[in-house]
Amino acid sequence: METISVRNPATGVLVGQVKTAGPAEIQVALGRARDAQKNWGRRKFTERAEIIRKFHDLILEKSGRILDVIQSETGKARRDALGEIVTVAGTARYYLSHGERHLSPKRREPAVPAVTDAEVVYKPHGVVGLITPWNYPFLLAVGDAIAALLAGNAVMVKPSELTPLSAELARDLLVESGLHPDLLTVIHGPGQVGSELIRGVDCVGFTGGTATGRKVALAAAERLIPFSLELGGKNPMIVLEGAKLDDAACGLIVGAFSNSGQTCLAVERVYVQESVFEDFARRVVERASAMKLGWSNAWDIDMGSLISENHVEKVTRHIDEALQAGAKVLTGGRRLDLGKAFVSPTVLTNVPESTPLFREETFGPVVSLFPVRDADEAVQRSNDSEFGLNASIWTGDHAGSRRIAQRLDTGSAAINSTLLIYNSFDVPMGGVKQSGLGRRHAEQGILRYVQAQSIVSSISAGGGFDAFANRLDRPSRVSRILKGLRILRKMNL
Repeated sequence: METISVRNPATGVLVGQVKTAGPAEIQVALGRARDAQKNWGRRKFTERAEIIRKFHDLILEKSGRILDVIQSETGKARRDALGEIVTVAGTARYYLSHGERHLSPKRREPAVPAVTDAEVVYKPHGVVGLITPWNYPFLLAVGDAIAALLAGNAVMVKPSELTPLSAELARDLLVESGLHPDLLTVIHGPGQVGSELIRGVDCVGFTGGTATGRKVALAAAERLIPFSLELGGKNPMIVLEGAKLDDAACGLIVGAFSNSGQTCLAVERVYVQESVFEDFARRVVERASAMKLGWSNAWDIDMGSLISENHVEKVTRHIDEALQAGAKVLTGGRRLDLGKAFVSPTVLTNVPESTPLFREETFGPVVSLFPVRDADEAVQRSNDSEFGLNASIWTGDHAGSRRIAQRLDTGSAAINSTLLIYNSFDVPMGGVKQSGLGRRHAEQGILRYVQAQSIVSSISAGGGFDAFANRLDRPSRVSRILKGLRILRKMNL
């Protein structure tokens, strides 16, 4: 059995090790998960909820320890690590309050009123597999698991090999809260481990890059098991006349540089009306240039490191290729002498369409500004992308912003905000186009972990509804039936 060594990307210090899992070990873990799930799935929602309620309180009580672990394997600023705890707690509270209602049987319109009935009930899939990335290792390892567990499933998590420690800690805290150890298993290793996981589970949730997401979809489709994908983004922001430019600039700094830009929702391109372009760009540059970067366990850092030196190579390659093609740096655009994984917050203009920075997801602290004539051009250029995850709109006119939002080809749009969707738990979150399939949060976020079963019933007299056609043995009876159908249509039944 091999081990994975985990190092803090900001400092290079070894912070932990985990053992990788082989096919035989994964099969054993799957068997144990299935055995544990049989009892768990039969328990009342309130019993399952009690454990998640304890977990919610425990992560707040032990937030310092969680923050230390998240930071140690990601290099991110402490404020960015806190965002993971806040969102996990919010997810737990939402499903504790609304999960039982979402999962309760639903009465549906019957085939024939007073003669038949119809309802939908929900049953857990069994074992849910979650394959999670490195950018939010605590949030993404356990945030989706909360809904899956409350729905009655066992969960197996395969975290990124770059950040396995946060997932292990999340599992330990759930077990400490009373969860049976076999109901949440964490397995480690490279991509082959994820492939082995998909071969054994009953449902798959994947968060990560689009290229890997396609492979997950193919593997799940081969087994005809349900799957959901939250993939990449090249998220636009629109700033028009009438917007409060200071507010919009502050919003962009958060939207582009939180978590060092390593966020699926991060703003990477901004379309600014020509009349306010120079003023807005100046304000953004002032704020980006003033950001404090580095490594610290205190609250004094605005932006930490990127996840690895390899990722720095990708981000700086995007910047360099854009500059060689004619782009202009307003601020940043370079590595920093703070460690091997630091890149300065970067703001660019004049980025040519031929460059990877223009089309591809950079996933780093880089944002490009583009002048546009009006809202129509801003919408057209925003939609000119293979991605469609999130968008941000700043206009000074709320009704106008809502009209613009409805024209954007994205799974979500935020007005006077950038990242708000991730903490808006009662609306679904997900992408369109190459940004994914399925939704997390809200009713959809828990129903993706259950099978819908339709149960219909009929009166039994004379063989019930199905035998009714046998009585249509003369034209007069058929005529009465047809008249009855017309009446039902007029009654909207």
